[in-house]
Amino acid sequence: MANLEFSLNLSSQPEELISYSMDYESYVDYLPDHIKRISIIETNSNETITEEELEFHTVINTKISQRTIHQKKDNVLSSQIISGPFKDSTINVTYNATDSGTSVKVIADLKLPLKYKILSIAIKKMYKLVLRGVLFKINTKIINQKDNSNNE
Repeated sequence: MANLEFSLNLSSQPEELISYSMDYESYVDYLPDHIKRISIIETNSNETITEEELEFHTVINTKISQRTIHQKKDNVLSSQIISGPFKDSTINVTYNATDSGTSVKVIADLKLPLKYKILSIAIKKMYKLVLRGVLFKINTKIINQKDNSNNE
């Protein structure tokens, strides 16, 4: 088990961030070096199931394929990996409104199989880098779209 927790403050509103965060297939545009492919397998009003191909550049380069169930409840996006080497890992992202935008808190419980235990620190660092990168790029995309619509 590898626990990962971090917070960051973003200038966009929670609803905007959640909406863009649920556009899973666009993650490839945010971090193409690490997120090689995301496909939506199934979606309904309660959840979305995706299949991802990820590439981690740590001590060794590792490519993984996995499936994930994503659910939204109020201001929390929850993801549970249901297949792949990190099966049963969970990631919860909470979006709380602040005076200046949104406070985002990420809590991940990564279930690492024995063959990845030695790389647990590098894997945690990589997941944090990927999650932070996606969140910052989503925020930047929202800001840029607002700026473009204000300039028209």
